Amino acid sequence: MPILVLVLAALFVIGEAGWVRAQVSAPLVNSVTIRGQKRIELQAIQGRLTLKANDRFTPDALREQVKILYGTGYFEDVQVETETADGGVAVGFIVREKPFITEIVFDGNEELSDDKLKEKITIKSQTFLDQQQAKESAEKIRLAYQEDGFYNCQVIPVIQAVDEDRKRLTYFIKEGTKAKVRRINFEGMRAVTKEEVFKVTATREWIPWYGLVTQLKLPSLLSDAGVLKREELGNDIERIREVYLNKGYLNVQISQPTLELSDDKKWFEISYSVVEGEPFIVQEVGFRGNTVFEDHELREGLGIRPGEIFQRAKIRGEITRITDLYGAKGYVFADVVPNVTPDNNARTATITLNVKEGEMMRIREIHVTGNDKTRDNVVRRELRLDEQDVIDTLALKRSFQRLNNLNFFETVEILPQQVDVDKVDLNVKVKEKPTGQFSIGGGFSTLDKLVAIADITEGNLGGNGWLGRIRGQLGQQRSLGLVTFRNPYVNDSYNALQLDIYRSMTNYISYFESKSGASATWSRWLSEYVNGSISLFGEQLKYSDPQEGLCPDLIPLICRQLGTQSSTGFRTSLFRDTRDYYLDPRTGWRLSVGADYGTPALGGSNHFYKVYFDVIKYTPLVYDTRFSVHVRYGQTEGIGGRPIPLTERFFVGGINTMRGFVFGRAGPVTPSGSLLGSAKELIFNNDFIFTISSEAKLNGVFFFDYGNGFDDNEPVQFNKLRSAAGFEARWISPFGPLRAAYGINLDPRPTERMGVFEFTIGSLF
Repeated sequence: MPILVLVLAALFVIGEAGWVRAQVSAPLVNSVTIRGQKRIELQAIQGRLTLKANDRFTPDALREQVKILYGTGYFEDVQVETETADGGVAVGFIVREKPFITEIVFDGNEELSDDKLKEKITIKSQTFLDQQQAKESAEKIRLAYQEDGFYNCQVIPVIQAVDEDRKRLTYFIKEGTKAKVRRINFEGMRAVTKEEVFKVTATREWIPWYGLVTQLKLPSLLSDAGVLKREELGNDIERIREVYLNKGYLNVQISQPTLELSDDKKWFEISYSVVEGEPFIVQEVGFRGNTVFEDHELREGLGIRPGEIFQRAKIRGEITRITDLYGAKGYVFADVVPNVTPDNNARTATITLNVKEGEMMRIREIHVTGNDKTRDNVVRRELRLDEQDVIDTLALKRSFQRLNNLNFFETVEILPQQVDVDKVDLNVKVKEKPTGQFSIGGGFSTLDKLVAIADITEGNLGGNGWLGRIRGQLGQQRSLGLVTFRNPYVNDSYNALQLDIYRSMTNYISYFESKSGASATWSRWLSEYVNGSISLFGEQLKYSDPQEGLCPDLIPLICRQLGTQSSTGFRTSLFRDTRDYYLDPRTGWRLSVGADYGTPALGGSNHFYKVYFDVIKYTPLVYDTRFSVHVRYGQTEGIGGRPIPLTERFFVGGINTMRGFVFGRAGPVTPSGSLLGSAKELIFNNDFIFTISSEAKLNGVFFFDYGNGFDDNEPVQFNKLRSAAGFEARWISPFGPLRAAYGINLDPRPTERMGVFEFTIGSLF
């Protein structure tokens, strides 16, 4: 042991002595130079180096400097040159800078924008190229496409020379095709069908183009079926669970979905595992915590019955019903919390609706904000509540509808804010939108042919809610000039006043009509939904023969009225409208009855009466669909042996009456096809309306029309009603409602067209 220690000690002494001699004998560094840099300042490089003049020159120190230079990230190559001089060593570093990226370009990207891709990459322009960073950014681009469903996307980074010193980094992208969901499997699903599930889930199976014919479903090219929505898969589980809960399966279990991508990365197959359990029956429905209403009062209108299958949707309906009951009595903050107690052995469920009534609330103050242009009184007169009133949620909903129907505001919010134990402030927040419109342009209409239009409209003159409009239209078939003023609330009363001045010229082919006149209409709100009006009108009419030989062609109805005449008289109407939103209703009725009376007593030459009945009902259906039925009946007759003025006759046919027919040709025509107009009309319009895009305010309509026009001495006969069916698109555009319809005449006569396409810009019906 002592010998080993002595040997190790001797070796240590010898080694230390050799290291000291090496240090002493190592030459000094005379100078350190750097060559080859172009963009990097010399001082910036020298400041990084730790080897300086007069330092000892060693291989380790040299290697450390090379490591430092590479570590800057500026250089792709570093060479070392050494030269002995004056007893020392001159050290030189020759560097070659990495390519300098002046721009980053994306080539081949159509689905994802340049801006979105720039957000994903880590490499930036105006920097030295980092090969690893360029590869990582390419992978990030690929992953971004994968997130968007493009699983076979390829991304290739390429360095291209702009000039000797500048380079362009281009990512060549081959997007490929988006992977679609070809099949969704539900293992263990028995009580529910795929169709029921796909009505509520965000991710559905791909539907080929022929699905419209074979399955009566919109193909995936026209819908979002087949698109994998990863972020919605968790919500889809809850949506599927909801379907089961509405069938009574309280204990249903649904697994997290598994996703399998095909080898070509074009198709997904998704699988769920479902354990259904057994359906439950409602045993009892009870209430707890209610003092304002007795149990029997809450049970009136109860939609859940003991003995029926449990449905969770009905519970939500009951919560809404009960909170509305309380809200109508001022308990606006009443809350209903359901408690479902299942009996797994008996497979029954007891439902207890726990009511937290709160306090009856009165309105302390009403605050209107956001109405920079619209006066406060214009907003307040639409509210169905006032200060010191007991708050009523039904009145709140109606107030919202009325403000929305003004079409002055982009958004409307009515929010109660509790300020005391039994008091709230009503905060009415609106966001105004432009109510003035100037438009000039032209187009083609099925009735007017080529047409030029100029229109100036202001729906909220001076912020008072007054309507002013000047409209001019020049067309091949019809020209029109119209000036309108309407004050809907004279002195903030329930009375309204409207003045119209108009002139029109219309070519009906059978005759040419020139009409000019004016009307003054006084109306009054008789109740919340009912309005009555009376108008005084006067107009001058001139009918002429647009083509020689018409009258000899034996059309006495027209020929006996050629020349100048006038109409003066009264119009009265009674109107009831409960629609929730006038431009795009989901529910409600619109009913009107009216009568026109033209009398020589006021100076006119015509003597006639005209009566009409018009009713339309909107019924909401599932998935934002609705059904509307529109019924119209009208009748006009001359008095004292005088003829019905041509302008007062009904023209059945066209987009506003009977779609699938050319204007006026669902009524009487001459053997040569000339229009006569009708003395009576009976029309049924049946529309199935569905939303194509809620954001774009675009709806689709499948329609069936049933109606006809009848001649002077012809009775109304149901067996003579004509029929048509087709499709219509409705768009609430920035320049007004636009409709385009294609109707098929289901029983065309020899001279009639099988199908008719029409479009119009203006109010619906």
